[in-house]
Amino acid sequence: MIAFLLMLAAVIAGAELYSLRRNLEGVEYNCAPSKAVAEPGEALELVTVITNRKRRFLPFIRLNEDVPDALNVTAELRAEDVKRRRSALRSTVYMMPRQRLTRRTPFTIDARGRYLFLGATLEGGDFMGLSTASRRTDLHRELVILPRPADSGSLREVMGGWMGDRSVNRFIMEDPVLTLGYRDYTGREPMKQIAWTQTARLGRLTVRQQDFTVERAVTVMLNGHSFAFGSYGQKMLETCFSLCRDICQQLEDQRIPYSFICNLRSLGAPDGTGEVGDGLGKAHLDTVLEGLGRADVTHRDTLEGLFDRALSRANLGRGHIFITPVKNDLHQELLERLRAATGEETLCVTADDYQD
Repeated sequence: MIAFLLMLAAVIAGAELYSLRRNLEGVEYNCAPSKAVAEPGEALELVTVITNRKRRFLPFIRLNEDVPDALNVTAELRAEDVKRRRSALRSTVYMMPRQRLTRRTPFTIDARGRYLFLGATLEGGDFMGLSTASRRTDLHRELVILPRPADSGSLREVMGGWMGDRSVNRFIMEDPVLTLGYRDYTGREPMKQIAWTQTARLGRLTVRQQDFTVERAVTVMLNGHSFAFGSYGQKMLETCFSLCRDICQQLEDQRIPYSFICNLRSLGAPDGTGEVGDGLGKAHLDTVLEGLGRADVTHRDTLEGLFDRALSRANLGRGHIFITPVKNDLHQELLERLRAATGEETLCVTADDYQD
């Protein structure tokens, strides 16, 4: 009897030692949000996949998933790192041999920004349930929350008037490339418009008749220097992002090609600039909106640098929309430089004018 008990104790001790050393061996973890880009408050899911590749039963695995603290979730969420704004989403599972478990945790995030899901710490219980061993699985999954639409009636009126003026100006400026035909020289046209081949053929001075400009692009400029601090400065910046979203949507609706530049860092973007060239269409708009979602509150360029970049691609007839948190005396001088380069008045949209 004593020998049997000793043998049983040895078997239990061996199983305990084996489970302590190898209780998480063959366990794989992965997770990702159900969408990479979403609206504020949109219902999303955190899809977690745990795989047991071994032929043994795992009675206890605790997950501490490293998630942003902005998650609104009904599951257990414990603050882990206040400075980094990280929390632990905690849960416990058991797994059968060679089982793959997929779990979907509903959540929402209300605030614009770029959020990271960085993996999890797994804890596995021993054979006797006396202690646990842990292992870290690092991941890098992104979720970008877009800015909320501003839905401002006064902004729509301002944009409508500005785009209406541009529509009129379109028929004032002629495109030097598009030729409709030829007409007799009246003496008022510049010499460069004379069509010498047609003049020789007809025996009288003839000039080219140009078509009017077919389309003229717009540059949307977002300035992140708020000259204000604390919650009010942050609120004005968020208003800028919302106004920029509405402006780009209205340009899309009017089929006016546009580009986007800003002087804020774009987190996770390959070049960190968030710049988007001229274009139209849903894919173009989605790229701009994702850049707004990724925008950080830290600056990668000065206000003067932002205008220098706009001037480097400015040409006659190109429109500019300047979005800024507050008005500043420095703006007027920079705006005058843009007007001299394009012959157009820049539309200034100030977030301070659209605060609730």
